[in-house]
Amino acid sequence: MKVTKAAAIAASTVALAMGAVACNDDGSGSGTANPPAASHAAGGSASGGSTGATGGSGGSGGAGASTGGSGGAGSAKPSSTADRCRPDELKAYIQMEPPLGNMSAGLLKLANVGKRTCDITGYPGLGGLLADNSQINLNTTRVPYPFPPTDKITIKPGDNAFAGMKWNSCDKGDTTCHVLGGLVVTPPDQKSQLVAELTGLDNKPVIQVLVSSAGITVGTLQPTVGVLFNS
Repeated sequence: MKVTKAAAIAASTVALAMGAVACNDDGSGSGTANPPAASHAAGGSASGGSTGATGGSGGSGGAGASTGGSGGAGSAKPSSTADRCRPDELKAYIQMEPPLGNMSAGLLKLANVGKRTCDITGYPGLGGLLADNSQINLNTTRVPYPFPPTDKITIKPGDNAFAGMKWNSCDKGDTTCHVLGGLVVTPPDQKSQLVAELTGLDNKPVIQVLVSSAGITVGTLQPTVGVLFNS
């Protein structure tokens, strides 16, 4: 999977070593100093909590585990294809949040930077980026938190949709630790991916993220910021 067009994420390394490697997912990787840009890659779909292939589109389905950067949508009644938010209309941001015990936490925001109102619903897909700008699979567990997927979220230009994230960090000396220079986000029911702009608790860019082999847990997209995990 190719990643094109470098994204500007500069600043000192923030190593998110929040404690023991423990969770219930799986993956691998190494670090980078310069975060890359969006990739456009096709692959298998992730649907109904099943395990997906590398990259690829996100299909409709429920909560569960999916592997790779592909994103599974959890919409029960997805809006028409023409109304869905396209990747070129969205920008992805991840704001680091205070840790949850031994776990790292973040707030994912998908902003409508396009010129039309569009719909989005379900679960975003996630993948990791390495030093050479290549993408790796990250085990992603989708959970219906804080609520099951809505029928649809309508976002006007300038508005946002949000999802909570959490993961266990790890020691860079551990061969199973993912030392990532960035994260990519696949909007639900799409194949093209967005490189997320990562911001730390100090509001400075994050250029290194440590994710254990357990991977990342992500909640549903919602229209408000009340999506952060509390445990």
